Amino acid sequence: MRYRKNVGDIGEEFAAQLLENSGYRIIARNYATKQGEIDIIAIKDGVIHFIEVKTRTGCQYGYPSDAVTKIKQDRIRKAAQQYLASRRLTWNSMSFDVYEIMTDLIEDCM
Repeated sequence: MRYRKNVGDIGEEFAAQLLENSGYRIIARNYATKQGEIDIIAIKDGVIHFIEVKTRTGCQYGYPSDAVTKIKQDRIRKAAQQYLASRRLTWNSMSFDVYEIMTDLIEDCM
């Protein structure tokens, strides 16, 4: 279990760096409620992005985004609603994004 957590942490950190380097402003990480969890919440060009990061060490179990099931999508949506409501925020443009990270590619880049 700890190994999977470490792999996930590496992927999330890599995704956060990519986002920041691309001009996103990260406003929250690992936002969790009873409804669900959001890995990264970021803003760019007036759009708030709720980002799920899925990291894998190889392709033997399919693409990382395959793990973002309908149930997971619903939980992310509910957590996003909770995030906005708890801060009394309204937003005209929202995006729900999935970042797929393959650790063998990260090692080549770092």
